[in-house]
Formats: sequence, C-alpha cells, structure tokens
Amino acid sequence: MGRGEELYRLQQLDSERDASERRLVEIEEALKDDRALREAQQRLERAEQHARKWQTKQRDLELEIESLSDKMSRSEKRLYGGKVTNPKELSDLQAEIASLKRRRQKLEDTLLEAMIKREEAETARDEADAHLKDVESKRETRQADLKAERERLQERLEEIERKRASIVPRMDASTVTTYERVRERKGGQAVAFIRDDVCSVCGVTVPPSLEWKLRQGELIHCDTCGRILVSVGGT
Repeated sequence: MGRGEELYRLQQLDSERDASERRLVEIEEALKDDRALREAQQRLERAEQHARKWQTKQRDLELEIESLSDKMSRSEKRLYGGKVTNPKELSDLQAEIASLKRRRQKLEDTLLEAMIKREEAETARDEADAHLKDVESKRETRQADLKAERERLQERLEEIERKRASIVPRMDASTVTTYERVRERKGGQAVAFIRDDVCSVCGVTVPPSLEWKLRQGELIHCDTCGRILVSVGGT
C-alpha cells in the first residue's frame, strides 16, 4: 500500500470514527431523554386529579341529597303523622318540605352534570393511562435498540483503532503530523483524491504540475481547499 492509499485509508477510518463518536453522543443523549415519558406521566397525573375532583364532587352531592331526603322524610312523617295539629306548625312544615324538594331538585340537576363530568374525566384518565403505557412500551423498545446500536458502534470503534494502529506506524512521522494538522484545520477531512484532474472535495481542477509532483512522491495540497491530495487506484 503506497503513501496515498495509506492516507486515504487513514482518512476513511478517521471519518468513520468521527461519525461513530458523534452518533454515540447522540445515543447517550437519546437514552437520557425522558421528556416524552415525563409529559405522559404528568398528563396522567393531571387526568387522575381531575377525575378524583369530580368523583369527590359526585359523592358530596349524593351525600347532601341523601341528607336532604332523610330530612324531608322526617318532616313528611311529622306532617302526616297526626301529632302536629297546630295550623302554624303544619304550614311551616309544608313550606319546609317544599323548600327541601326545590333544593333537592337543584342538587339532583347538579349531580347529573357532575356525573357527566366524572365520566368524561375518567375517560380522559383512561386515555392518558393508555398513552403512558404506549410511551413506556415504545421507549423500552427504543432504549433496547439504542443500547444495541451503542454496543455495535463501540465494537466498531475498537476495530477502527486496531486497523488505524496497523497503518500509522508504517507511515512517515512527518506525513502523519501534516495529516493530523490539516485534519484539525479542515474539520476532520484532511485528504482529498484526484478524480478526472479535479479535487474530490472542493471540485477545483488540479494543475498538471501538482499531479506531476504527486507522481514524484511529494506530499501535495490542493491550492484551493488546502487538503492533502492523493491518487488512489479505482477512484
């Protein structure tokens, strides 16, 4: 393997390593990201609170109606029991019973509304619970997929390091130093190859004089983008 091919292969390995490391960072962030889960949990919590509110409201109304009914029953027994004979007391009892009936009717109307609200709230709670279970299931699957991908990438990075370690020692130290310097300056892409007399990265024509120097074994750089130019068979 000539110097150009070694540089090109080194660039391929380093580019793949960079991409894999970026992906690993993304995976770690995705594994920690529980926003959807927390939102689903909060939605269920709010729905449960809302359902409890209307359940309590319904129970309170039912108890109040029951209390009124008991009071009405006692008043009616007094009214029709024959023990009360005073016209004023009888009139007061009739007025009290009428008032209790009106109050009970109003509470029963309110109870009906509360029952509807409770049913709606319980439906929303059930939907929120189902949504949370769906989010949890999908997250579990996603987490498993991400962990498996992370493991594959880590194994691939180890393989890249082994391959890189087999190439770098064969290369001239000054070439490696130049490569690393250009790579750092050019965002990781230090090497470009010549295809049809054109730089593969910036697309500018490479002068014949540079191609001649490359054939003579010199380390050359693109006049436009500054990357190391190589000529690799098959490119």
